[in-house]
Amino acid sequence: MGGNDNKKPLIAGNWKMNGLRVALGEIESIAQRATPALNARLEMLICPPATLLAQAVELAAGRLAIGGQDCHAQGSGAFTGDISA
Repeated sequence: MGGNDNKKPLIAGNWKMNGLRVALGEIESIAQRATPALNARLEMLICPPATLLAQAVELAAGRLAIGGQDCHAQGSGAFTGDISA
């Protein structure tokens, strides 16, 4: 067996450029379902737009990971992992 045998699967998603403050309730809902038993089996990561990072971290409260997105030149659209500058 190799050195990666202890790695847990990572379930990750991002909001592209479409995240709005009213959608932060989704993070709270997911975080509530992130039980210790579930967290022992897998890692969960959500990457909201940079403008919502602080609120997302508060809502996640360590129950799931929060990541950031980089910038894209377009004003809007489905650009995975990006936020409009």
